[in-house]
Amino acid sequence: MLTYIGAHLSYTLPVIGVLTLITRPFINRLEIFKIGFISVLAVLYTIPWYSYFVYNHGAKTYSPGAVLAVVGNVPVEEYMFVVMQTVLTSLWALMFVQWSTPCLNFNYDKRSYQLIRWLPISLLTVVTAVGYAMAARGQETFYLGSMMCWASPAIALMWYGAGNFFVKKIIPSSIAIAGPTLYMCWVDRMTVDDDGNNDSGKLMPEEALFSFITNLMVVLAGSSYDKAYGMIVTYSLDFPHQFSISCKFVRQMLRAFLTSEYATPSDVTRDIKTSVKVLSTSNAFGTSNYLFHAGIRLDLIILYAFCRVTDEMFDTRSDEKKKKVKLELSKQFISEIFADRKSDYDVKKTPQEVKIDWKKYETEFTDVELASYRAVSRIAFFLPRKPFEELFAGYQWDLEFTLVRNEKDLMLYTSYVAGSIGAMCLYVIMYRYGNDMNELVDNADYLTKHAYKIGQGLQLVNIARDLVSDSESLGRCYFPAEYMDDEKEDLRILRQEKNPRSLGNKKLKKYSSKMIQLANKQQFESVGAIKYLPQDLIGSVLASTEMYRGLIKAIQSCPTYPTRASLPKLSKLLIVLNTLYIKSIQYIF
Repeated sequence: MLTYIGAHLSYTLPVIGVLTLITRPFINRLEIFKIGFISVLAVLYTIPWYSYFVYNHGAKTYSPGAVLAVVGNVPVEEYMFVVMQTVLTSLWALMFVQWSTPCLNFNYDKRSYQLIRWLPISLLTVVTAVGYAMAARGQETFYLGSMMCWASPAIALMWYGAGNFFVKKIIPSSIAIAGPTLYMCWVDRMTVDDDGNNDSGKLMPEEALFSFITNLMVVLAGSSYDKAYGMIVTYSLDFPHQFSISCKFVRQMLRAFLTSEYATPSDVTRDIKTSVKVLSTSNAFGTSNYLFHAGIRLDLIILYAFCRVTDEMFDTRSDEKKKKVKLELSKQFISEIFADRKSDYDVKKTPQEVKIDWKKYETEFTDVELASYRAVSRIAFFLPRKPFEELFAGYQWDLEFTLVRNEKDLMLYTSYVAGSIGAMCLYVIMYRYGNDMNELVDNADYLTKHAYKIGQGLQLVNIARDLVSDSESLGRCYFPAEYMDDEKEDLRILRQEKNPRSLGNKKLKKYSSKMIQLANKQQFESVGAIKYLPQDLIGSVLASTEMYRGLIKAIQSCPTYPTRASLPKLSKLLIVLNTLYIKSIQYIF
């Protein structure tokens, strides 16, 4: 006879182990807290119900030889199963529901919001009443009725706060429910029946329904958590407390859970959606974006979109005079949002609203540009001023067609346009993790220095890749003149004739290899700093940099210099998987 604990050891724990290995790169402190929090609530809500009817009403019995012990009329294995089911279903759900940014699933239409909220709650109220009537002692419908009466109020409560959010993610949420439900139904058929005998041919409909309902409750509870945290990271001014294991944060989560999306400003999410659209054609970010948890992902979307928008603002073939006007306005914007900073890297720990006169920007900037600038202004409080000033110094370099004469010029330029972005990303991490990682903040200067180096290394790969496209489309050349075989002639071909192919494949490959050599040097000097980052971020950050290592191989493996080397989707996927599951381990342990 298979005991209850034997069933857990044979069927439940191995699956949890496999799911843990699969989801390991995505299990961060937020997920651990979420799973733990839901598990505690599940035990507190479920066990009293079990205790009420399991023995007192004979709805379900257990053979004494099949269980270890009984606590409060309930076998201890039931306590274990409640926790293990919550963990199993949560890990399974993590593989399907985490890939979209929470605020993109908010519903701001009040009419549809109220309809989606109250219709199911009304139905659940009826189900509760019917279940109460069916749960009369001694009736055959007692088990089903008590289940309906027990589950419906909890589902209704969660639906009140997160029903709309759940509906927006109905497909991944349905998969998250279906998988564990089918598996648990199969396990029920393979394990002990009420008399302790193996019964592999029957499955009570009520047991199948119970598996479905409990998995629905776990996934809906996860959606409630995700919706609440999504509200916090989207509306920092209204929900200022960062993640921490504290009553203060839990109270804020509860308030965010109960807040209706339609009661919050929709322009915040509208600007974020614009940022997502801007990045929709960005191959590198399109892959790495999904590797970070919701808070960091949202901040990076805003920052990368801002960098993309401003880069295109000064790279397009538009009126040079208009570009210079936008550059000056952008510098004014930076001065406004960082007006209260005492030093280059001074940041605020709590959200602060920035007062900006947008009218002067509206006359010159497009709607997309304005959306990106507004989004950045909302998160500027935890970002330093210096990297933004450097970024626009790099754009000014481009507008003035400043010649990169030597390696010193090259490193200065890459520091401006890419090292600065690395520093911005670092400060995103420090804000999101700074509350409970003092070591991260203590090493800020060291990490900032190496964040610049990482950014520079990635930009050098871009330069190695874009020798042809930069010349043909913009008449620009970032390869140092001092390294050219014939400085005057090569510069004329690249910057004036815009005919880089006339240099010949051998020379293009040679110049590209020199950039790659410098990129490798920056990578070698900086990658060790990754080990000082939070462990649950190491794989994600490393994978983002490894994508560029893949680009290097694509450039070098091509027999002729490619116009613009890129990685196939399968290659990017393999790089990500190898980095997350194998390469990152050396920096964690």
